[in-house]
Amino acid sequence: MTEHTFFNVITLPDNDETLALEAWAAVGTWMEQQPGFLGSTLYRNRMNPKILINKGRYESEEAFLAAASSPEFKSLSQKLTDLGVKRIAGLYDTLREFGAGGN
Repeated sequence: MTEHTFFNVITLPDNDETLALEAWAAVGTWMEQQPGFLGSTLYRNRMNPKILINKGRYESEEAFLAAASSPEFKSLSQKLTDLGVKRIAGLYDTLREFGAGGN
């Protein structure tokens, strides 16, 4: 099975990040229930803890697009925007892998 990988580079607002991380968790909890969602991992930049990267995995591009275009997702996403969270997101294809298993 080919996984479809979604990356989202997230910049948290300068104010208290608690509400933003709670809103982000609500998105993740909702995504867990969506067909074709295989899981996600959230990473924090050590040099700049306001920058996060989310890696999501989906069974198909269609599964991702169906979830991301739903009214529920748009509402959850709008809460992040309202809190000042900036995002650069998209589906990515593997270009090249190095090492054992590409990890």
